[in-house]
Amino acid sequence: MRSLSQFFLIVAATAFVISPVSARSFRVAQIPNGSVLNCSACHVNAGGGGTRNAFGQLVERSFLVGDNVQWSPLLAGLDADGDGVSNGVELRDRFGQWQTGNPNPGNAAQVTHPADAASNPLRTLTVQFSNMDPHVGQMLELRIVDKSTGLEAGRAMVSSISGGSFNVAIPTAVDGRSYWVDFFADVNRNGFYDPPPTDHAWRISADVSGATSVSFMHNTNFTDIQWVYAVTLNAQGMTPHQGQLFELRVVDSNTGMEVGRKRVEIVPGANFSVMVPGIMRNGNYDVDFYADLNRDDRYSGTPTDHAWRLSFANTTGDVTLDFSHNTSFTDVMWEYLFQINMLSMNPHLGQLFELRVVDQSSDTEIGRTSLPEVAVANYTVSVPGMALNGSYRADFYADLNGNGTYDAPPTDHAWRQLFQNPAGNAVVNFSHNTNFTDIGWPVLAADDPVAGSSLPEAFALEQNYPNPFNPSTNIAFDLAEPGLVRLSVFNILGEHVAELARGPMAAGRHLVSFDGSGLATGMYVYRLEVDGWAAERRMMLTK
Repeated sequence: MRSLSQFFLIVAATAFVISPVSARSFRVAQIPNGSVLNCSACHVNAGGGGTRNAFGQLVERSFLVGDNVQWSPLLAGLDADGDGVSNGVELRDRFGQWQTGNPNPGNAAQVTHPADAASNPLRTLTVQFSNMDPHVGQMLELRIVDKSTGLEAGRAMVSSISGGSFNVAIPTAVDGRSYWVDFFADVNRNGFYDPPPTDHAWRISADVSGATSVSFMHNTNFTDIQWVYAVTLNAQGMTPHQGQLFELRVVDSNTGMEVGRKRVEIVPGANFSVMVPGIMRNGNYDVDFYADLNRDDRYSGTPTDHAWRLSFANTTGDVTLDFSHNTSFTDVMWEYLFQINMLSMNPHLGQLFELRVVDQSSDTEIGRTSLPEVAVANYTVSVPGMALNGSYRADFYADLNGNGTYDAPPTDHAWRQLFQNPAGNAVVNFSHNTNFTDIGWPVLAADDPVAGSSLPEAFALEQNYPNPFNPSTNIAFDLAEPGLVRLSVFNILGEHVAELARGPMAAGRHLVSFDGSGLATGMYVYRLEVDGWAAERRMMLTK
């Protein structure tokens, strides 16, 4: 068993072809709490041997090296049975830290089966609404977001609020996690989310322990929750790929940025659905997906693997795409995911955290992520964009002095990790320490050509240039401190035309471009909103 070092990097191992063997009881001791389930942890037969269940197939395919199971952060983070809960959570070792010979990591009574979708630690989170009379007859939408991952765990909709008091339940919260609960009432009744005060929106917090209820009483303390919509792929006729790995990702075709992805470890049947939240209205998207036909746990190009691309323009909010298996394949040039589990980050609760991944061979940044504040001590962040057989570094820091920008250690706490990616997705465990590195963090965003590195003293939205423009123009803005940013374009009638930026951004000067191709000549308004501060300007498109 590999030892757990300060940085524990595991990448997907090459698949091993192993013929069915009789039960080997010592393997039970090589997964956390395996003795609770005995051989049934990996086999359909509780006595072991013969056919493996979903978790056993996953272990055999990529994590059974010789006679030994290689338990790891990567294996712990996968979801063998498709119930929305990772193997590590079910076996009470969420981050894959456990090692053979150590005590079992969790309470045996709380261990659930990572190969049985009906056996999991999911709990129902219920929001009890009161005094919602101003919104009777309006639509209400709600979603819960895991504070430790930033990922949506579930959503619900009330098509028409019937009274002042009612409950909304979401049965997909994980026991022991903390969540943001975001919801809005569609005041203007247009069927979509509009930032307050046009619509009324709120964010509350919930800590889940068993079946959990939280109360909310109507108030006017609104929050722009930056609502995102979901795309659902209904896959049909996938019989040739039953039992294979299936991966899907959604990419903004205007910016090339990935908005979300889902991984199905083992295709459950001929027909199944995959939902990915993260799309915006009036955006253009590509949905790339593949089935791992050669079963090597990675994308191998077509026709070795079967891959497809669907494209759509989102004008409806939530989007449903129907897909029937066919042989019109597309090489989707799959990109892999870097994930880091940040552990024991208690000294940085409430602080800005930023991370970027850089290709060592070209010194090119492939992606970054920013958290306006660390919400919990143990959390996970991810960055897509890796290729196979690459060498990378992850640079990250916590803004200890709270000035909204990077300062060399020890003023801020910063670290660097070098890693190789020969085989697929990569997972790193990191525990807070004082072995700091000056990572020379770029003050500006990677795509920001605006000169200057000093921190702005105030928020500012500048006039676009050129203006008038045809068909593209640039918009610069200053952030005096990090925050949740939304930069939108509207026509003169107030109708939403485009979303140019949305999400957390670091303090500094930023520059974005706007392409007005396809729009009519006329006056347009661009509006910047940052945590309650807002400004707007006009620009002229001429053709």
